[in-house]
Amino acid sequence: MNTQISFTHRFDADFARVTAQPQPAWLSERRRQSYARFQHAGLPTPRDEDWKYTSLAALERAAWTSHEMREVSLPATMFDALTPLRAVFAAGRSLPGAIAELPPGVTLMPLAQALAQSWPAALEYFGRLSGEEALADFNSALWNDGLYLEIAPNVTLAQPLYLQQIGSAGGTAPLRHLLVLGANSQATLIQHSLSGDAGPHFTHAVSECVLGHAARLTHVEVQEENPTALHLARSAAQLGAHSHYVHLALSAGGALTRNDLMLRFAGEGASCQLHGLTLGRGRSHTDQHIFVDHAVPGGTSRQLYKSVLWDRARSVFNGRVRVAPGATKTDARQANRNLLLSKDAEADSKPQLEIFADDVKCSHGSATGGLDPAQLFYLRARGLDEAEARALLVEAFAAAVLDGINAPLHPILTHWLHAKLEARHAA
Repeated sequence: MNTQISFTHRFDADFARVTAQPQPAWLSERRRQSYARFQHAGLPTPRDEDWKYTSLAALERAAWTSHEMREVSLPATMFDALTPLRAVFAAGRSLPGAIAELPPGVTLMPLAQALAQSWPAALEYFGRLSGEEALADFNSALWNDGLYLEIAPNVTLAQPLYLQQIGSAGGTAPLRHLLVLGANSQATLIQHSLSGDAGPHFTHAVSECVLGHAARLTHVEVQEENPTALHLARSAAQLGAHSHYVHLALSAGGALTRNDLMLRFAGEGASCQLHGLTLGRGRSHTDQHIFVDHAVPGGTSRQLYKSVLWDRARSVFNGRVRVAPGATKTDARQANRNLLLSKDAEADSKPQLEIFADDVKCSHGSATGGLDPAQLFYLRARGLDEAEARALLVEAFAAAVLDGINAPLHPILTHWLHAKLEARHAA
């Protein structure tokens, strides 16, 4: 038996456990179909074009346990005082009493409960956006817990929803989240992945977001797990007409991180802002994999992904934009910038444009290099020592990804970034 087949069968007992739980027959059958596809396909390898620069060998080698409730500590974070709306998942399960009361017009419950109670939007959109890629099937088969958030038309969730995902040593427990925003509604979601202890663990979360007409969603994903953690995330969003989606991915931990983001423009006049920042150190590997599908006319997309790399860290950016036939008046811009602060650091960049329509404005660009000696000289000539000058330039380079994030979140994220860089410079 080869390594991949043995890996896919490691979760047979967990699959039997989740399918034995009370659930609708159609959901149990869908789990079976997803698990069969996952076992047939196995894990992707660097022979697959979408995984050319990223190996999952570390995931295959480790022995994982799943769906076990463990004692984990809840670390204090700078987001705690931002909002009372908080949901915590530890070792893949929701902690009792962690979900706060929400205002009228906002529904928040376990996703399994929403499906069991046949909430119409949950039934309509569950599993529709994330696709049938091998790891998406892994999640579809084995997810045990997750959130369902539905916001009624014309309702604004004034305070951010803070979602913590806390891993524990040796464990993996796939999470599944579904967000449905009605017409003219607004919300902010902070999805924060942390480690509850020092041991290696495997985080796998799939989030599906549906934005109705003129809805607005700010979705911030912060990953700062311990240096031995493996983190694979998949987010998918469908944008209705004139909706606006902001996605910010901040990665500052883990041994292996892969963020897959898929956006589909389903209504004319929609827009999105996709930003990401990798702070890589040691031998960490972070892969940002983006697909934006301009399927209808009049869409606007902006991408800015940056990485700051020390030691032997490696980053990957693969950004694909597709402009479908007939998607005129599309305006899509994509940029990837990488700052290497060590001769052993490496950044791989693959921006892609696929244009099948006329009357569009599309551009992409990529740049990788070290700090500009002229800028260092300028700052040192004005009284800064070399360490201060370097720190100032690095923070200015990185802070651009926070543009477009409004108060009260922007100052908190600025403080988070400053603290991470200050700790790194001190080290």
